[in-house]
Amino acid sequence: EETLQSLRTEFDFQQKQKLLKDNRSILVDEESFIETFLKCLICRELYDDAIHPPKLLHCHHSLCLQCILLIFQKEAEYRTSLTPAYSELPTAVTVICPTCRTNFITTQDGIRELPTDHRIIQLIDFVSHTERYTTDFCPLHKFQPINFFCERCTTYVCRDCTIVDHQEALGHTVVDFEGAIKKYIPILDKAIKEMDSEKDAIKTKHKAVEDAIENLDKEENQVSDEIKETFAKLKKILEEREQEVLQMAKREVGNEKTKLKEKLSEMEKRTEELDQNINEIEKTKEDGKLETLYRTSRTYSGYRSEPVVKVREVDEGVVAKFSFNSRDENTLANKLQNFGDVSSYTESVYTRSTSGRPALSEDRYGGSRYSTLSDSRYSSSTTSSSYSSRYSSPYNRYSYRT
Repeated sequence: EETLQSLRTEFDFQQKQKLLKDNRSILVDEESFIETFLKCLICRELYDDAIHPPKLLHCHHSLCLQCILLIFQKEAEYRTSLTPAYSELPTAVTVICPTCRTNFITTQDGIRELPTDHRIIQLIDFVSHTERYTTDFCPLHKFQPINFFCERCTTYVCRDCTIVDHQEALGHTVVDFEGAIKKYIPILDKAIKEMDSEKDAIKTKHKAVEDAIENLDKEENQVSDEIKETFAKLKKILEEREQEVLQMAKREVGNEKTKLKEKLSEMEKRTEELDQNINEIEKTKEDGKLETLYRTSRTYSGYRSEPVVKVREVDEGVVAKFSFNSRDENTLANKLQNFGDVSSYTESVYTRSTSGRPALSEDRYGGSRYSTLSDSRYSSSTTSSSYSSRYSSPYNRYSYRT
């Protein structure tokens, strides 16, 4: 926004200068003009009203008062040197104009009484208070201001260039500065808008993925509680196995989290690329160079926001679920070396009961646990066959087993 405001200010300034030029303008080489007309021919100091006032000689040439007095002083000293018997300086001497060599006899008081050249004073005032603008001239065509930009050659050109070397008939597209700014800036603005839109979409999905990871943490805690609850009955026998199964749970959940984090990494990488593109465009706009604006606008003229990376858990509304398979504890009490495992399954986060909470289903201990799967195939079970049935569901396209 700051860059756009700066461009608008610059555009308003150009419009104002254009209006001034359309009304009335004087094109001069300011440095040459000051050197020629507003500086003393001898001391090269700028004329002013106090120390270096311009005095008009009898021949109508002007010098500053200090230089005329210096000429008088030198001439008086020279005359005195010709007559050693007289040590006093003469009161009147001949002063010669350094421009036209016209001479006249005067005194110091006469010099001070010379009329001030008010034309020069008025010119100084004009230069000091007149609004000015700088014009770049074409290096090929003398005194032709550069007012156009050739898109094909990506260079600045003058009016004569558009007739000689950059004709439209030869395939050159020439636009004036104002038209170029109006043409390129909207293209870049549109590209930035598309990028911002894509960033917003990424941000939304980024938050959804973070929530999914948080839910996975809850799932990890839940399955860990189940494991601990089961192994508490066989604490002394199952301590080592308990740790192994906990690691299973952590690994399974970690696999899910890793996949989601990879999605996050992809989105963050894409966001970084978009930020780099935006920074490049902003820098191009801030520099204001038309050739750079043109190339950048050509690069991004057809830019459209890409679809945000697909995340199944968010796009399809499914989350990985985990449970601990304790099987028959009495049967497995003698087989503790290979007791227990951890498996995962998915369920829709959009399936809710009429109360807004997940539907209740009875767990393997006779209690109740929340589940969004009401079909009997998805109910919690201690047999591996029911888990196999769950994984064969058409609603689950993949599953994880350890």
